[in-house]
Amino acid sequence: MPKDMLLKKTGFHKKTAREIACILLARIENKGAYIDRLLVSDKVMGLDPRDRAFIRELLPGVLRWKLRLDRIIDVYYNKTSSGLDNDIRNIVRLGLFQIMFMNSVPEWAAVNESVESAIKIRGKGAGGLVNALLRRYIREGEPKEWPSDPVEKMAFELSHPMWIVKKWIEKYGFETAGAIMKSGVEKHPVFVRPGKIGIGIDELADTLTHEGYEVTVVPEMSGYLAVSKGSRLFDTVAFKEGLLTVQDPSAGMASLLLSPESGENVLDLCAAPGGKTTHLALLMKDSGHIKAVDIHSHRLELIKDTVKRLGLKSVECTEGDVTGLRNETGVFYNRVLLDVPCTGTAVLSKRPDLKWRVTREDVLRLASLQQEMLHSAASMVKPGGILVYSTCSLEPEENEDTIALFLAKHLEFVVDRDNRFDRYEKNSGYLILPHQMFGSGAFASKLRKK
Repeated sequence: MPKDMLLKKTGFHKKTAREIACILLARIENKGAYIDRLLVSDKVMGLDPRDRAFIRELLPGVLRWKLRLDRIIDVYYNKTSSGLDNDIRNIVRLGLFQIMFMNSVPEWAAVNESVESAIKIRGKGAGGLVNALLRRYIREGEPKEWPSDPVEKMAFELSHPMWIVKKWIEKYGFETAGAIMKSGVEKHPVFVRPGKIGIGIDELADTLTHEGYEVTVVPEMSGYLAVSKGSRLFDTVAFKEGLLTVQDPSAGMASLLLSPESGENVLDLCAAPGGKTTHLALLMKDSGHIKAVDIHSHRLELIKDTVKRLGLKSVECTEGDVTGLRNETGVFYNRVLLDVPCTGTAVLSKRPDLKWRVTREDVLRLASLQQEMLHSAASMVKPGGILVYSTCSLEPEENEDTIALFLAKHLEFVVDRDNRFDRYEKNSGYLILPHQMFGSGAFASKLRKK
């Protein structure tokens, strides 16, 4: 039987939630799929709400804790761990996570379902192996011997690649690096903000509370609510009628720094999926013009869908490559937002697949691309206008180093400060570390053209 049998199976309605989670995990590991897109795919969204919620807890959890789970498997598997079948390893990972971290799942259920899944795809021998590994963990817990090197131990305990652990310790120190990583493996609430003009944060909180949700105001970032209890948020009247939109508070910093005013001409580059675009429209009271540009036409559709749901009129979506952007028409903008493609190391809690995908080489490759994009974006800013550069990365090469290189070449731009974010000030910009903002960080720099 081929190893990728799980990938070739179709018809999610015929499978258990655990089997679907295993299929999705294999797609991420073997096919390079992205977890954020898988979890909102039509197949997943079409599942029974209970199965959907179960998968949305199980799959990200396994990816957050993958290195720690693999350590248990590698120590307790009697043969060479590299020879362990990938699908069986994924089944054991899923089973271990349920036993270790999901109190709602009885141990016997996690074991039995995992064994049945293994038997279905590899036979009774595989089922016996899965049973032995999971029951050994239940009897003995995690292996007692941890690496003696504190850096290596931290990597296993908090489940992060060694190159990231070393880099963050060098940059932020041992204690802060540990806090960042701890935040990155924790589960955090969903965050929302008002989606329509005239809807205040208190009114939105009352609406969601009335629909059965537990919400709290986020004091660290104005205009956001944390939704900590409740399910099927996308099925609520509040969502369908455009009263809210989902966005992490740290992601709002870039729009707030840009501070667009009603009637202005605004350019939003690398705009998809549109969270910042719609935030800008709200800040402008939907008065003026926002040109939202993205290179991917299918992702522009996400912006259009959100704009339609929120009833916004000021947004125009355009397909385009920022690296090839040149101001040949002589049209300049009051404000330009450039939210560049990046490594995503500031949002590993909600994008844990990136932790195992991104490499040290990617940091340098993306920094070069970001420089090119920033140069293009600068050509679109009118004199006296504002350019905000933002990432969801913690890497200085993508953040303050990029800004320093840009300012050295573009003497017509200067850093513009905003005292609302003084506590996050970092050289030429503002850096929110993940543990400072519920697991999601961000960097942004506000530049004014002379």
